[in-house]
Amino acid sequence: MTRSILSGLLGLLSVVAMASLPSACESGGVGDPCLPEDEYDPQFAGFKVTEENIESRSFQCQTRICLVNHFQGRVSCPLGQEAPPTCDPDAPGACTNCELSGTYAPDCESDGECLSGDCDEAGGFCRCGDPGTGDVNCPADWSCRGGVCQLHICRDSITGCQDPTRSAAENEGKACCVPGTEDPVASPVCGQCAGDSDRNAEQAVYCSCRCGVAEGEADDPNFNFCECPQGFTCSEIRPNVGLGDPNITGKYCIKQGSEFKGEQACGKVQGRYNSEQCEGNP
Repeated sequence: MTRSILSGLLGLLSVVAMASLPSACESGGVGDPCLPEDEYDPQFAGFKVTEENIESRSFQCQTRICLVNHFQGRVSCPLGQEAPPTCDPDAPGACTNCELSGTYAPDCESDGECLSGDCDEAGGFCRCGDPGTGDVNCPADWSCRGGVCQLHICRDSITGCQDPTRSAAENEGKACCVPGTEDPVASPVCGQCAGDSDRNAEQAVYCSCRCGVAEGEADDPNFNFCECPQGFTCSEIRPNVGLGDPNITGKYCIKQGSEFKGEQACGKVQGRYNSEQCEGNP
């Protein structure tokens, strides 16, 4: 897991918020919009419509569950984007504003846990190595500086941030940004699925609650399942395949008529489309 001050802050906020929430799984708040915490990561390229994500400790939802039900892209960036060009702060070339976008330093306790064989035990992270040897152990386009992998991007062409409350015309030509900031996302992001596809943010990302066990599983009398409110149906989202926490497998309340019917359900993609990365049609 990479080290991140932002992730730590979000975790602290989650703990504080959870302390003020009731212990029971309530249906109140089901359907309220939520913003997945993954979107605060500037390197996060967005969700895939072929997958689901269950954020089980969301501080935004009364139910604590922020459900991403086969959604594509970022909630905060409806049109997606091409990745901003990377740059070298020591030799930026034609780039006027070459700025740090992110750092990467895997956690470690000993040298043997690091590809570079160099664990900064005081800091608890793997040093990326000596760039002079070519053995820097950084992702592509990243550079090793002070023992930490860094990514710099050129901001010259970034003229503003997309806003999910704005129209497509208003968001056209603007960047994906970390929510609540003007810090651009460094990754390419697919545009959201068509508005009438039931796979866009409004229909596929919202607060939900667990309403039943997975198909084929015995009932769990010790879990406080919720009842879905009007306009929602109890549908299996995550089968129990023996991996991860069994208490988040099973059925969740989803908007009626929004069951995932396959990749082609995405329809015409709004904004950026790349056939190798995005589902749907251009």
